[in-house]
Amino acid sequence: MDAAASNPGQTERGQRRLRLILLFVLLPAVVGGLAVGVAMGGENTGIFDGDPPHWASNLGLVLVIVGVVIEVAAAIWLVATGRYRSGRQSPLIGLSWSHRRRLDRQVRRDAPEADEDRALLVETARQFVSQRYLAVLCAGLVLTSVGQVFVGFAPFHALIGGLLLVIWVVLIVSVLRNARRGEAFLRNHPDLSER
Repeated sequence: MDAAASNPGQTERGQRRLRLILLFVLLPAVVGGLAVGVAMGGENTGIFDGDPPHWASNLGLVLVIVGVVIEVAAAIWLVATGRYRSGRQSPLIGLSWSHRRRLDRQVRRDAPEADEDRALLVETARQFVSQRYLAVLCAGLVLTSVGQVFVGFAPFHALIGGLLLVIWVVLIVSVLRNARRGEAFLRNHPDLSER
């Protein structure tokens, strides 16, 4: 039997370490390399507009098209599976912003308060789990943003594209983390979902 498989804490630490490396080392390296390439590679490249080389223009168009296709496919899947409709019919829609935040906090911390409505806690946890599709939508936005940087081929586009890339990656990580926390909440509190 594998040693990593026998110790789930060690496996989780290794996965967390890999995510941190990807987020704090690889992402800035890609964005920095892209920014340097944009600033130095194009002819007649100004701060706001540039003349991209043929390869950059083609690559950018391909990335934008693939990103849009992923976003459209995810949106069609969302409607076809009924997830869009079920999200709009959720009992959480009518709650105040502060009440929603309180429910989110209880599910994330896996600490339900005694006076909280059990059905709303379970619905919040289920919604966390079912929102994994947002990671796919954000992945399409990542590709679109990077493609636009290559098409624009100017330092301003690289800066905005880098900022958008960071935002989308943080959102993807947040959505996936909340999904895991929602699953853990439902697994740790089966008595709440029985009612």
